[in-house]
Amino acid sequence: MKTSRYLILLVIAISLMAVTGIYTVMHNTGNDLLKVEVVSFRTMEGWGYEIKVDNKTFIHQETIPAVAGERRFLLEQDALKTGNAVMKKLLAGKRPSLSCKEVMALGVCSAPSVP
Repeated sequence: MKTSRYLILLVIAISLMAVTGIYTVMHNTGNDLLKVEVVSFRTMEGWGYEIKVDNKTFIHQETIPAVAGERRFLLEQDALKTGNAVMKKLLAGKRPSLSCKEVMALGVCSAPSVP
């Protein structure tokens, strides 16, 4: 009788540990494991941004994405704003690219230039 009670308690304890382990794995996103950051840098003609993952460059962007020509970021905050938008997409598991409409919505440029 005592042995069966201990066996039941042992099975319950092991089950709780297994459920806790599974819950931890399922709710542990990659964001908790990797350091992802946006860093601005100065170029000869303006600003750019890098998205770094664990201090390694993942994306290096010197020009405003999705607009015609090679338009540069004139302000550091515009480069950072754009980099943060790309980083959000990356962390959400989406393609880390922006459309011209998304760039214009950020207020980085008013209209794409025509080459």
